[in-house]
Amino acid sequence: MNQGSSSVAETERILNPIKLLEQLATSQAKGCLRIVANEITWLLYFHEGKLFYANHSLEPVERLEQHLRRLSPVVLANQVYTELREQLKEANLEATYPSLDYQAIRWLIAQGHITEQTAATLVKSVTKEVLQSYLLITHGKSELVSRDTAFPIWWSGNFLFVTKECQTELQAWQALQPAILSPYQRPYLMNVEHPLLTPDVKAKLSKILIGFSFRQLSLLLKQEELTVANNLHRLINNRIVGLRPPQPPFDRLHKLYSNGSDNDRFNEKTQTITETLNAVSDKAGSDSTSEDLADRTTYKIACVDDSPTILREINRFLDGDSFKVFPIVDSGTALMKIIRINPDIILLDVGMPTIDGYKLCSMLRKHPAFKKTPIVMVTGNTGIIDRAKAKMAGSTDYMTKPFTQAGLIEMVSRHLMEDR
Repeated sequence: MNQGSSSVAETERILNPIKLLEQLATSQAKGCLRIVANEITWLLYFHEGKLFYANHSLEPVERLEQHLRRLSPVVLANQVYTELREQLKEANLEATYPSLDYQAIRWLIAQGHITEQTAATLVKSVTKEVLQSYLLITHGKSELVSRDTAFPIWWSGNFLFVTKECQTELQAWQALQPAILSPYQRPYLMNVEHPLLTPDVKAKLSKILIGFSFRQLSLLLKQEELTVANNLHRLINNRIVGLRPPQPPFDRLHKLYSNGSDNDRFNEKTQTITETLNAVSDKAGSDSTSEDLADRTTYKIACVDDSPTILREINRFLDGDSFKVFPIVDSGTALMKIIRINPDIILLDVGMPTIDGYKLCSMLRKHPAFKKTPIVMVTGNTGIIDRAKAKMAGSTDYMTKPFTQAGLIEMVSRHLMEDR
């Protein structure tokens, strides 16, 4: 890589991720290292040889939101996340320097939603997640775009220390092979008849293993990702819990292959399967009010939209054992159908003939069965007035079209967990 050029592109070749970082650190680089591999783009931003942010092209908005939600004691209202998504909707994150998700952090500070200290923590946590996947790259194209810095930098780090932290975590993940190959794999309860599965434990596991990846479970259970993976690892080895592959587009990321190492950090522990079950299930809580929760592994989603195409797309996005979508085209008959379905969550389109989404939402909130049911308004409208109308009608959240599969699953799963 020619450091003297403002923009040097290379054809795909064998890449050494750490050596690339060494070159940038040694040359006191200012700018962006852009790597393309397996149809994924990584962007690593440097100032005077120090790394100050990193992201990649797979759902950067959702990644930023998940790390925001993980920060404690920061608790932001759903309205803030809606506004954040609106700012970044249909935007090319590479169109500005640095990328728009970094600029969105500046907006969060300016609006008083987070402090600069929180921004520093947020930037580092996002950067470390991205670096973990970057360090697994073996082939690709690289390009250095030299730029001067003219914006706030809340955190920057010596790449040696940062990559060392990431390598340590990667080694911990690799110690869980061959059972676990990606933080984006999705554990599910596979053997419900296992003799160690008491009704209470089965109920708790059924409650949390509903299609979340390890990363999502970490957020929802307020545990470190490796803690969640370690607790589930023995259950996976004993075929109590199974693993589904990562949802697209995360299936394109490199797997956590190690160099032939088969040591198993988890199996060195003396923890029994019973202790493991308790460790996993305790975080799910024991406040279930439904007697049949132990037998429930599928959540019902009522989706009201006058477009059959949108309904088919939502059904395709949520296809799987964890969700069952009930599509409703006619808003005039939707109320009675929703009462019969008794769904766990309701998705409402705003612009419908006969009865619009706001009116239907208000009607549902007046029904005693749906006073606390999550209701998400799904619409192409992006204005503040539209969001205010949705809130006044009693909606739980607001999601704008077009949306990604990952965004829809995250939205639905998060509200299901909060509701339970």
